[in-house]
Amino acid sequence: MDAFGLMVGLEKKDAFEGWFSKVDAKEAGILFSVIWGYTTHEKTKHAFIQFTSSLDHDTAYISYPIEEMWVEENPFVLHIGNNVLSKEKMVLDFVMDGKNVKGSFRFGELSPIRTSFLKPGIMGWLTHFPNECNHGIISMNHEVSGNIAVGEDSFFISGAKGYMEKDWGISFPENYVWAQANDFEDSSIAFSYATVPMLGKSAKGFFLVLHHEGKEYRFSSIEGSFMLDFKVREDAFVAVIQKGRYKVVLKAKQLNPVALASPDHGEMRAKIKESLDGRMALLLFKGKEKIMELQTERGSIDVDFGEKAD
Repeated sequence: MDAFGLMVGLEKKDAFEGWFSKVDAKEAGILFSVIWGYTTHEKTKHAFIQFTSSLDHDTAYISYPIEEMWVEENPFVLHIGNNVLSKEKMVLDFVMDGKNVKGSFRFGELSPIRTSFLKPGIMGWLTHFPNECNHGIISMNHEVSGNIAVGEDSFFISGAKGYMEKDWGISFPENYVWAQANDFEDSSIAFSYATVPMLGKSAKGFFLVLHHEGKEYRFSSIEGSFMLDFKVREDAFVAVIQKGRYKVVLKAKQLNPVALASPDHGEMRAKIKESLDGRMALLLFKGKEKIMELQTERGSIDVDFGEKAD
């Protein structure tokens, strides 16, 4: 299943859909993310761009009339105002806090996760059922080249790291954490742990995907992995996960978090706290042997877990 295209559409009431594109241009001195989305909420229906950068660790939400959003098919291209997103390129053209933001980028070959009929996406067989929030990983890592100007500051970008994912449905999970990083030489990480409604009740679920030197390690609560330990506080968490002989320890701490708009029954009225460049560390063990260690201070991290874990 290719989740990059429209998964909701404008006819479904009180729903949302969003694309997250991150560019880590360390050598150019800028790290930024762009959330492209729309809401079909009856009273507040609109499209939007949400831009966050490391320049001032601030975020801006730019709203557009829903009529200014349109798509091309085969291949899928998303247009919101003068902004354009596809699997091959991204064009930015908007005003943020009185500053013009203009950018043009080309994407290299995307790195999707492994899929099959029973596992069409990162949510596994749950993808085939209606969910309040659906999640899809478009690319764990890809090369980005281009340029961006934010007000008077201009940046030429070559060989930067890119990441893309999607969410769609009605609301974000009641409690969740999320982390992503790919500024390593040949590794990329994506993780989430959430409380989600299921069959009239609430259940906790998680996934962790690690791409390393061409190999995919996947840990998921619906594919035989177990959360051995999980500790969370206001701006950090630690997760310990087991799958067979493999055990992974993931530590994440937010730095310079900002408040992003998020969906609540289709309306972009809720807030989540996200750090664009947080501190992350991952340890991977096979039996008692440590086979991998990754550390970064350029990890994107959400912590929205009102229900504190021990």
